Amino acid sequence: LTALVVSVLFLSCDKEPVGPTGPDPLGPGDYMSFAAFRALYPGSGDYTIPTGTKRIRGVVISNSTTEASGVYRLQDESGSGIYLYTVIGSPVYPIGTVLDINATGGGKLTLYNGDLELMSIPQSNISQVSGAITVTPRVATVADIIANKNTWASSLVKINNVTSITQSSSNSTGITYNITDATGTLSMFVRTASGIS
Repeated sequence: LTALVVSVLFLSCDKEPVGPTGPDPLGPGDYMSFAAFRALYPGSGDYTIPTGTKRIRGVVISNSTTEASGVYRLQDESGSGIYLYTVIGSPVYPIGTVLDINATGGGKLTLYNGDLELMSIPQSNISQVSGAITVTPRVATVADIIANKNTWASSLVKINNVTSITQSSSNSTGITYNITDATGTLSMFVRTASGIS
C-alpha cells in the first residue's frame, strides 16, 4: 500500500501545466500612474528613467493629425496626461489606441516648450495593447486651466460658456486662437492638418 501511494504521488506530480505558459498579463495595479511618473522629474534638464521603474499605460488622445509628426498625448485612468515623442520610424498610433510603455532602457523626461516630454523610448518598448481606457474631459474654466497647467498638461479639458474665439496669429502649420470665457483668455494652437476650423 505504501509503494502504491508513493508511486501515485510521483506520477501525479509529473504533469504538464494547464493553461498559458507565458507571464501573467499586467493589470491596472501593475502600472505607475502618469501623475506618479511625472513626479519623477526633478524640475530641469534631461532625466533618464531609472531601471526598475514600473511601466506606464495610457490611451492616445492626440496624434499626428493634431500634433507634429511622432508626437502623441496620452491620458491614463487617473486623468493625468503625458506628452510622448517617439523615435523616427515608429508606427502611427491612432486616437483611442492603448499603449503600454516601458520607459527604462533609454527613456528620458525633459521640458519642451514648458511641457513635460517623454522621449528616447526604444520602439520595442512601446506596444499597443487590447482593451480601452475611458477618458472623460475635465470640465473647467479658462482660469482653472491656467492655474493647473502643469498638473493637467496633456489631458483633455472642456470649457463651457466660451464668450469668444478670435484668431491671434498663424504660421505655415496652423493658427493660434484666443479662447475667452468669463474668467480669462487662453491661447490655443490648431494645426492645419487636423482639419479643425
